[in-house]
Amino acid sequence: MTHESAEAIGLRTSPDPRVAHVVQKRDFIDRVLAATGARRTEARPIIEATLAQLGQVLSEGQTLAVPPLGRARINLEKDARGGDVITLRLRRRPADPGLLE
Repeated sequence: MTHESAEAIGLRTSPDPRVAHVVQKRDFIDRVLAATGARRTEARPIIEATLAQLGQVLSEGQTLAVPPLGRARINLEKDARGGDVITLRLRRRPADPGLLE
């Protein structure tokens, strides 16, 4: 699907679909702390355990249904250079503006 055809059916696209902003774990944890007001020492082990469980579930090929993240289903899985490469499909509902405040 081209950039123009994706926009024609209402999909959001970035100006260059090959460029993605990567959010590192440290930044991700900082965002969670800012959103919750939790202390780093209390929240960090919980966040890391959550991320580990997400990775384990996906590595096992299970479908993950976790609102508001969405429903993640494995499309393709292969082993490459000693690590798993997992391609997944993530279906999300439109964001609730009340959750972003």
